[in-house]
Amino acid sequence: MRLHVVAMSLVLAGPTLADCPVAADLDTGIRFTVDGADTEEYRRSGPGVVESLYISAEGATSRSLLAQGIYLIELVDLVDGSPDQDTRTTYAFPGRAEDLALPEPGQQVVYDLVRNSLGDLQSERQTYDFGQVGILNFGACEYEMIPIEIRYDPDETGSVDLLYYLPGLGFSYFAGSDHADGSDRYMYTNIEVIE
Repeated sequence: MRLHVVAMSLVLAGPTLADCPVAADLDTGIRFTVDGADTEEYRRSGPGVVESLYISAEGATSRSLLAQGIYLIELVDLVDGSPDQDTRTTYAFPGRAEDLALPEPGQQVVYDLVRNSLGDLQSERQTYDFGQVGILNFGACEYEMIPIEIRYDPDETGSVDLLYYLPGLGFSYFAGSDHADGSDRYMYTNIEVIE
């Protein structure tokens, strides 16, 4: 009898586990709920590039392009689905998107890049520290996660941004930041495939 109960538990758990997104689902899209109200959607955009659409509960939308699913190469607000060029900032990293480093736990990479905000060009150094592998759960879906701390130079505020990179999905999300006034953290839940 006990074996039958265990077997039924595994059968019932099967569909839930099968619904957990995988990297191939980036072709149609993967969606999270953020802080219980907003959503963020991830899609493959090109070789080595993942597009993120952050949609607030009020409907405001911003688009990020992430090289290797990590490195921010463009940020722009969308108005009626089209980029608002007055809000566009780009980040020129050395080399092609697909050649930038993937996280290795305990390692660090440093990139010197150029930030372009409405024609104002600024040099910037970004340092990425890759932490040790942990586990994140989104309901019944479990993923390995590598935390990434990003520091900027120049940066008078001393801010440190935190990404959570999910190797099984091939992208990271912005988990929060630490700064002189304290810390901000964001709760990502309800992962699903966009049909």
